[in-house]
Amino acid sequence: MANIFEESFLKLKSDGFRLTETRKNLVKFILSLKGHWTIQHLEYQIHKKFESIGVATIYRTVHLLARLNILSETKVGSGAARYEVAPYSHHDHLTCLQCDEIFEFKNDEIEELQTMSATKLGFRLVDHRMELYGDCQKKSCPHKSQKRRAKSK
Repeated sequence: MANIFEESFLKLKSDGFRLTETRKNLVKFILSLKGHWTIQHLEYQIHKKFESIGVATIYRTVHLLARLNILSETKVGSGAARYEVAPYSHHDHLTCLQCDEIFEFKNDEIEELQTMSATKLGFRLVDHRMELYGDCQKKSCPHKSQKRRAKSK
């Protein structure tokens, strides 16, 4: 089985995109990232390794990889979009509105309900995404700290 780099390069080529050395380096770097990240974070990391890659090239490449479903994009309100390498297995997201941390989860019952709902309405699901938003309960979350301060007043 081809690795994620080879698969992505093949997809780019088959969709008519040139694979310059800069694009190859950038794609390899992006696909090596873990977790959820913003383009601004990527830009900072890229420039530590490849000073000559321009901001426009970074933005264009990320948007291209998202359009080709190599990357998955998550948007939280009016904040910056977050990206991750498109997962091989489906999962959903819970995003904390205070600290912006994204938690991944999978729930087979929810998946079944979504499929049943679509079928009832005459839909054949092709794809879907579920994004839930709230306040996490981590001690390090600013929301949690604000609650503690309010209680102590």
